[in-house]
Amino acid sequence: MKVFYVTLYLLFVLSLTAKAQDSVKVALVQAHLAWGDVDANLRDFDKRVRSCKGCDMIVFPELFTSGCEMKKRDKEEAVCSKDGVASYYPLVIKRMRKWAKRSGALVVGSTIYKEEGKYYNWLLAVYPDGKYEYYDKHNCFKKGSFSPGDRHLALEWKGIRFSTYICYDLRFPEWSRNHGEYDVAIYIANWPESRRDDWNRLLRERAIENEAYVIAVNCAGADLTGLMYRGESCVIAPDGEVRAKCRDYRDDIVVYKVMK
Repeated sequence: MKVFYVTLYLLFVLSLTAKAQDSVKVALVQAHLAWGDVDANLRDFDKRVRSCKGCDMIVFPELFTSGCEMKKRDKEEAVCSKDGVASYYPLVIKRMRKWAKRSGALVVGSTIYKEEGKYYNWLLAVYPDGKYEYYDKHNCFKKGSFSPGDRHLALEWKGIRFSTYICYDLRFPEWSRNHGEYDVAIYIANWPESRRDDWNRLLRERAIENEAYVIAVNCAGADLTGLMYRGESCVIAPDGEVRAKCRDYRDDIVVYKVMK
């Protein structure tokens, strides 16, 4: 009889452990970016990661290393700028590995990657053990400066399944279509305030139609041309309700526990 009760107790403890693993404490890092200055951004995000103690996942905005300049400029200057950011890739991955190991969290953010003369907006998901996965932004502006990737990235962390997307991907519902592969969609962006109505509406639509949580992390403040970014980083439940949100225009971090 004693063995029976001990077995029941162990099964109870194991069930609690399993349930505890089916949740992820996510930090939404809405940041004022140092546009075009990788060194400054790496220093600033090092400080921000230190403020995310106890989190299981830390999510940065799109191109957290440099920002995505929305307004056109001289082509030669633009290429030079991309080359400069891409040259930092080895340092960026090294720093993200350091942050993931130090925090024990899965760290997510994108930077510029160059391969065979082509530039990619490369989302990195870096684990505490140093391993990482990547996603190339698929839906790029037709006259944009990045080459599109051709595959999705689905990953599992602490019992929760995630699918990752970048900015303009949000406008293409078929690319985000959930066929039972994920519980949470992550969208990282540099989405300007002038298009904020689309941002809020499309995030809700993606959550409702895919019956999944949406984690959306945008930058905030102004870029070098004065273009404003409101932020509005948030967590949206499958019913379309906003469960957590960063403060408008602010450099802010909001933490929310996503449950399976």
